[in-house]
Amino acid sequence: GAPQVELSAEAAPVFEKLRAWRAATAKEQGVPAYVIFHDATLRQIAGSTPATLAELGTVNGVGENKLAKYGQGVLETLAADA
Repeated sequence: GAPQVELSAEAAPVFEKLRAWRAATAKEQGVPAYVIFHDATLRQIAGSTPATLAELGTVNGVGENKLAKYGQGVLETLAADA
């Protein structure tokens, strides 16, 4: 299906990077990828590129539990090629 949010040229590779991180994390934890974050949430993260846990926490679909559990991994993924 068509993506819900059009990703900019900058955001698209970030989204792919986040998806790769999510796949690896899901495999590691033995859970389905959507349990970690939905695509829509990853799109928002890719589009807003939060630099801190506080900024990441404002993204729709990132609750306190997920922030605590996955926040650092997301920020490291975002910073990886910066």
